[in-house]
Amino acid sequence: MQILSVLAALCTAFLVLMNYHNVTSINLLSKKFATLMNVSVHTLSFDLAIYTFVIFLLGMFSVIFFFAPLYKSLKDKYSAYKRELERGSITNTSAEAKINVLENKITVLEKALEDALKK
Repeated sequence: MQILSVLAALCTAFLVLMNYHNVTSINLLSKKFATLMNVSVHTLSFDLAIYTFVIFLLGMFSVIFFFAPLYKSLKDKYSAYKRELERGSITNTSAEAKINVLENKITVLEKALEDALKK
């Protein structure tokens, strides 16, 4: 995934360099609509390199703002799952310790019984 983002950034940089002095215009109000409304045509003219760079930045920010909540929720779920696993392993460890203690007590009691029976 990182390689795709690097390639996208390199392609954008290439487009910005190739279109540095090219001018583009965006119609805010088309000729047909302007004649219907009896107003003048409104256009924005600016450098195509700036336009390409701004579109690239807008795309990056939209992806970041779209996936940031998803990433945060997945990270929270992962940490909760990790805590649950740790809690389970601690419970298993304490249960195993209790079993070992009981086995040792049984061993001691068996030995004491054998000693008592021998006497």
